[in-house]
Amino acid sequence: MHAVSPHHGVRFELLLVEASEDEARYDATVFVHDHAGTARVHVRRDGASLEGAAEGIAEAHVTQLLALGRALGRRDGAPWPRRINRWRAPGVR
Repeated sequence: MHAVSPHHGVRFELLLVEASEDEARYDATVFVHDHAGTARVHVRRDGASLEGAAEGIAEAHVTQLLALGRALGRRDGAPWPRRINRWRAPGVR
C-alpha cells in the first residue's frame, strides 16, 4: 500500500459522490509531500470542470486533475469508477 502523502510528486484520489449515465461528481483530494488540497470535480462525457474553488491545490495540479477527469469522461458506456487513485512523478503531466 502506498503512503497517503507521497515523498515526491503528487497523488490524486477521487471518490464518486453521485452519477448518472452521462455525468458524475467526484470529491477529489490532491496529496503532495507536505499537505493535501480538495475540490469537487464534475465529469461529463465531453469534459470536466471544477464545482467551486479548489482549496489548497496548486494551479498545475488542478490542470492535471481536470485532465484526469476528461480522460475518465471519454470512457463511453463504461460505468463510473467509485474510487480512483493516480500518482504522478514530479514533472509528469
